[in-house]
Amino acid sequence: MAVGYVAVHCDTGKELHVFERINDISKVKEVQIVMGLYDIICKLETDNTKELEDAVMRIRKIPHVQTTMTLLVI
Repeated sequence: MAVGYVAVHCDTGKELHVFERINDISKVKEVQIVMGLYDIICKLETDNTKELEDAVMRIRKIPHVQTTMTLLVI
């Protein structure tokens, strides 16, 4: 199993839109809107690192996502 956390910085005022799109991704197990340098944090759980990479790329392609930071659990 591969587990990772993704912090997402998005366009101002688009946090809820991005949150809803992230929440629709099946590998996302938890997603929260947060305050700070990043706007959203989510937890991904997949069967392997390739699936984790694919899920992160889906998040990065969501309209209004500016940057992401991915943390892999070891």
